[in-house]
Amino acid sequence: MEGGEEMIKKVDHIAVAVRNLEETKKRLETLLGAKFIVEKVNPEGQYRVAIFQVGENIFSFLESTSPEGFVAKHIERFGESPQHMGIEVDDLGQFRDHLHSNGVKTFAYTEIAGVRREVLVGAKNPLGIILQVFEWLGEYKNASPEKRMTKVWG
Repeated sequence: MEGGEEMIKKVDHIAVAVRNLEETKKRLETLLGAKFIVEKVNPEGQYRVAIFQVGENIFSFLESTSPEGFVAKHIERFGESPQHMGIEVDDLGQFRDHLHSNGVKTFAYTEIAGVRREVLVGAKNPLGIILQVFEWLGEYKNASPEKRMTKVWG
């Protein structure tokens, strides 16, 4: 990839760390007319996530289930605020190679077979926020946000 070529397909979602997920859910629905998609606890990550669609946009809200979890630590340091941004690329391998060739490290590669593969990029990047970079696979490449998130979290 040369400079100027399109590398990022789109912002897929914004994830926000919150102290009280139930209160946040009520306010989202009341104030913004947000459409609830799915909620799940991630025991390994020590957080609970609720995903909403607001207009055409997807927001994930993260509440820590442990004072030692990354969400709790984020809130201690930054308060309730955006924790990461999910960005979609067409070819994760090519994008990751491009980052590495420019001295940007990636970590935490994961794959949900047939659904998506992803890596994380630390906040010391031009956007200044942790990036969850992923490529949707197979039928999920062009699926609706609701179908994608329900498959990943449902």
